[in-house]
Amino acid sequence: MLFQFFQLFPETKSNEFYITGESYAGKYVPAIASYIHEQNPLSAEKDKINLVGIAIGDGLCDPLTMTNYGDFLYNVGLIDEAALKVFKIIEAKQIEYIKNKEWEKAFRVFDSLLNGDESGYPSFFTNATGLKYYFNYLLSNSPQEFNYYPQFLEKPEIRKAIHVGGLTYNDGAIVEKHLIKDIMKSVKPLVESLLKNYRVMIYNGQTDIIIAWPLTESFITSMKWSGADEYITTKRKIWRFGNDVAGYAKEVGNLTQVLVRNAGHMIPYDQPKWAFDLIHRFTSKKG
Repeated sequence: MLFQFFQLFPETKSNEFYITGESYAGKYVPAIASYIHEQNPLSAEKDKINLVGIAIGDGLCDPLTMTNYGDFLYNVGLIDEAALKVFKIIEAKQIEYIKNKEWEKAFRVFDSLLNGDESGYPSFFTNATGLKYYFNYLLSNSPQEFNYYPQFLEKPEIRKAIHVGGLTYNDGAIVEKHLIKDIMKSVKPLVESLLKNYRVMIYNGQTDIIIAWPLTESFITSMKWSGADEYITTKRKIWRFGNDVAGYAKEVGNLTQVLVRNAGHMIPYDQPKWAFDLIHRFTSKKG
């Protein structure tokens, strides 16, 4: 598809190319970037893609190091010590299955603990907190606006504009079923390798639960790369937008790590101006 895009729009061929995404893009952004990295040396000059960097927002990259939901929920006051003990027990079981490469069993444990998509029953997280929405701990339920976009996409004029013809719109639930054996796998080696040659930004919303900032920090500090030791000791900087503190950033070598304040999993929805500034700064190399 990318090759077709550049054939259709050859004037963009020399542009710097960034791959960005959020949530499960924590898997497929590194995968796509790694594929381009592998194929570029094998491709004719006219087919090479000018890959410069990737950006991952609230992304699931390494489930093994990103399971510590209990401590996060306890620290923000959403569960008590009794619930924390249960979280620890279930998380330990999930880690055991991941280490044994029992991917589906690991997902089923995760689903019963937090995700709650496939079991047909409320997750332990929902039973313990009363919350159904794990994308922002300040909200009890999904914003009403999220129900509007499927209707918007079904409009004939929109279908025509985005060239989807009569294809059925799917919200991702069917895809998730097919990815059950993939969800608990890691792409950490891919990210470690990409850091040798490309700029990598990993950013999180402060109030996200499912990919909470401490989970991402656990993943980052577990990576083996040239800047690992420096990352631990480097102080992060305050990121300002106008008179507001938009978040905090840390840059070491090719890695940029950012926390976006007052935003959950859906950063562009929660803080659209800050999200635009974040991506613009990264792609324009303004820091």
